Amino acid sequence: MRFQIPSFGRGYKSVAREDVETSAASGTLSGGDDVLEEASSSGAQDVGLLPGGEIPVDPPMYDGSGSVPGSVPFEQMDVEDVPLEGQSTLTSMSGKVGRLIDNLNINVIRPVRQKVMDPLAQLLVVVDERTDFYLNKIGNPIILRRFFYIIFMSTIAWVVMASGFLPNNHASRFGGMFSDHEMLLQYARQTMDFSKLERDLEYVSSIPHMSGTKGDTAIMNYLEESMDANGVKVIKQFQYKAYSNYPKDIALSIKLANGDIVDLQLSTENFSPLTANGALENVNIVYGDKGLKAQLEDLKSQGLLDSEFVIMLKYSTFPNEQILLAEQYGAKGVLFMTGKHGDNGDLVQAKPASYPQFSTGDILTPGYNGPLTDEIDINQAKTVPRIPVVPLSYNQGNKILEQLTDKGIKYSDGTFSGQSDDVKANLKVVTAVRERQPVYDVIGKIEGREQTDKAIIIGASRNSNNHGARYPGFGTAMLLSLVEICQEMKYKYNWKPLRNIYFISFGGSEFNFAGATELMEERMTALRDETYSLIDISQLGIWDDTKQLNVQTHPLLHDLFKNELPKMEFDVNVEHVQQYGDWIPYMANGIPVTVLSHPQIKSRQLPVETAEDTFSSIQDMIRDGEKGEMAQDLLLYVFNAILKLSDNAYIQFDIADYISIVEGALNKLKEEVGDRLNTKPFFFGISTWKRIGIEWDNWVKAWSHLVIVQEDGIEPSLVSVHRWTWNRKLSNVGRRQLSLAGFPYDRSFYKNILFSPTFWTGDASNGRWIFPSVRDAIDRQDWATAQEQLNIAAKVLKQSAEYFIEENDGSISFR
Repeated sequence: MRFQIPSFGRGYKSVAREDVETSAASGTLSGGDDVLEEASSSGAQDVGLLPGGEIPVDPPMYDGSGSVPGSVPFEQMDVEDVPLEGQSTLTSMSGKVGRLIDNLNINVIRPVRQKVMDPLAQLLVVVDERTDFYLNKIGNPIILRRFFYIIFMSTIAWVVMASGFLPNNHASRFGGMFSDHEMLLQYARQTMDFSKLERDLEYVSSIPHMSGTKGDTAIMNYLEESMDANGVKVIKQFQYKAYSNYPKDIALSIKLANGDIVDLQLSTENFSPLTANGALENVNIVYGDKGLKAQLEDLKSQGLLDSEFVIMLKYSTFPNEQILLAEQYGAKGVLFMTGKHGDNGDLVQAKPASYPQFSTGDILTPGYNGPLTDEIDINQAKTVPRIPVVPLSYNQGNKILEQLTDKGIKYSDGTFSGQSDDVKANLKVVTAVRERQPVYDVIGKIEGREQTDKAIIIGASRNSNNHGARYPGFGTAMLLSLVEICQEMKYKYNWKPLRNIYFISFGGSEFNFAGATELMEERMTALRDETYSLIDISQLGIWDDTKQLNVQTHPLLHDLFKNELPKMEFDVNVEHVQQYGDWIPYMANGIPVTVLSHPQIKSRQLPVETAEDTFSSIQDMIRDGEKGEMAQDLLLYVFNAILKLSDNAYIQFDIADYISIVEGALNKLKEEVGDRLNTKPFFFGISTWKRIGIEWDNWVKAWSHLVIVQEDGIEPSLVSVHRWTWNRKLSNVGRRQLSLAGFPYDRSFYKNILFSPTFWTGDASNGRWIFPSVRDAIDRQDWATAQEQLNIAAKVLKQSAEYFIEENDGSISFR
């Protein structure tokens, strides 16, 4: 075995073990004299010996590096610790970790502490002393330190929040004060669960659910549970009492000219809600096509209405007007003939038999909330017919048409009215009447974060005589999907709208819109003050490939839906509201309403309102990929409209467009009546509103420039107060344009003198529901009342403008 031993200045030399042992015994180093000689001759100088090998008197001088001056550095030996036998690998690893920590401490921590931290600490001490020195000249350093600390930290907090880079999940922009709608819409598209809409639609259309039935109770509870599961605050189920009736015994047989009797085999499908009970025997049947006033006049002139008769009609846009006209012309009953759906002639389309042109709501408490006063007798009610109304299928009605002779009045489709005694009717209608039947509204609420005294309503009808998959089931499923989308935004981004959102499922729609109306009557003041817009989505659908969307809306919102709102590739048709529905009581009281509709649902094309309108009939259609995308686009369109109305900094009303529409309608009315009416009283009101419109447009531009451009989205508090004032004024426009006395001719329920239903609409073009009380008087040729109502409308327009300006006194101008 050999060792390596150092040689002074010459490296290592090999020495055998036995040589070492021998030299150790003899006192000399074995290996030959040449080793000693070499050591003595060449190594003397290396170790600091004097020539001749003598030892110096003074010790050698060292340079602090551990080396003798002039010597070759001593070479260190790197010895790897080899684990001894029985020593664990863990002990070896711990040793390595320990050396790593020691190296880190020596090479990093100690230098940083010595060269950075200690000097910094000394600097802080100096700064602290100098700060105390100067603060002591002002006051107590301790108090002043705290004061400046608060200012300093507040400044830092403001800068961090204003930067918009604070790590969070908020969907905010412009410094975090307003929501980023693009981000919300993008996330909504990514997370939209179309399968949930399908499941909801399948459930809500699984059974028939007329108001007051077990089916309605089941669906109502499902809605409440769904809202609650999505975290929406369900205020409660609002219960109201309403006059209701249900099918019990309906029969119709016809007696032919030869004396034969044909039983038409009616069922509960041949039931029209709110029809009167009655029994008729051996009464003439006359066919009246659509039952227009001109057609009834023709029948009367032919003597076909002289004896007792039942009139059979085809449905028009306003069945309520058809029934009322027939009753006024002496009909003892009305039969409605349903059209064919493809080759299917057995479908029965049933529509309510009520007169909402007088008022909507409970039949026995017209114009007021039920518990406040006693009910009237049903025979005093103006909102229901006194004659039985029965819907028939195409095949049932055609059996009657086939027996009518080709005499009398001939209509455009080639059919004839027939003559007296062609066909006789035996009709019996017996219904189960519930004068105080409960109807329910289900209401959910999303709290706003800014102006919590203002709100919009997203409403949908719930009830149907049948399963109602296309209508109103799809609208109800859309309502639940919108609730889910809004809550997903809340959970993901902690989003809240600037103003409140109510989601309402209206009950009692088939009973003269009882649920929506009773809610309005019970909370009239609160709803007028809080609600500045209602959007009804009951009539939405995806039932063809055209992507058509009809929007009936208030003139204040025409520009929003025409120009401001992305159309999502829909063919959007914006027009005035001219249809009855759950929105009518809100429209009648000055709240701007919007009705979103699929054209087929709006016109009630078959199989809507028939027993064929089931989930199974649309299951394949709704599971089609293109229909799924269309439904997503539709949801995004409605969600975007909700954002625009509830979460935009300022309410999206266009006053300039509004007053332009009013002026255009006034000019059209003037063209129709000539000089019979004086429209000059409108001049001041229209001109004042035009100035307000200009001021509003300028304010919006100034606000956008100041807040968005100059302040990078940080809105000064005084500007916020001014914006809230504008929003409050805009929300009051509709409610301040009311005639509190209501309309003449037993129509005191309607108070919105500018935009409400006319008594008769017929097949008039869109826009007839502007200046309704004036048009009612014109229809009666009552020119004095027409001028009186026109003057009231002009006064209301003028006063509402003055109120608007008064609220603006002392406001801040950005110009």
